[in-house]
Amino acid sequence: MVLAGVLLSGGCSSGSLGSSQSISVRQTLAYSLLRNPRVGLANFHVSGRRDNATAVDNMRQAERGQRSRRSSYQRAPGGSAYLDNRVLWAMHYLTRSGWSFRVTELAGGSHSGKSRHYEGAAFDVDYINGIKVGWENPHVKGFMRRCRQLGAREVRGPGIPGHRTHVHVEW
Repeated sequence: MVLAGVLLSGGCSSGSLGSSQSISVRQTLAYSLLRNPRVGLANFHVSGRRDNATAVDNMRQAERGQRSRRSSYQRAPGGSAYLDNRVLWAMHYLTRSGWSFRVTELAGGSHSGKSRHYEGAAFDVDYINGIKVGWENPHVKGFMRRCRQLGAREVRGPGIPGHRTHVHVEW
């Protein structure tokens, strides 16, 4: 329980890198997620735009302790944001609960003007347990329910306008 509280708060560091640098919880979770076979991280944007703000780019930036880049096209504001530890912890915990999924967007991509993606506090998923998100995927409702149980304040998927082919999860 203490570990979950620390991870959610983002207020500590663990381990060491050399004698003067500490590895943050964010870096540790990003490192783990990049190597987790249950998590796919897209190296493209659904829009087809190319930049250094794809899901895999964002996770690599977090692993290095950097702010994750935001896209700067259409409504995307550019700049960067730290990925929220709650997002990373939830992704980690989802895999520990048996889910596999592909993340298409973290801080990058173009979303609504006030999207929590731009704050690093949301992610989008287009495959769950190897099946494309849509009405025919029998795992969507359970995945969405689990995300809510993990503290997501908003979870949208098929049946919600603009979310027919993906699940949006945000804190």
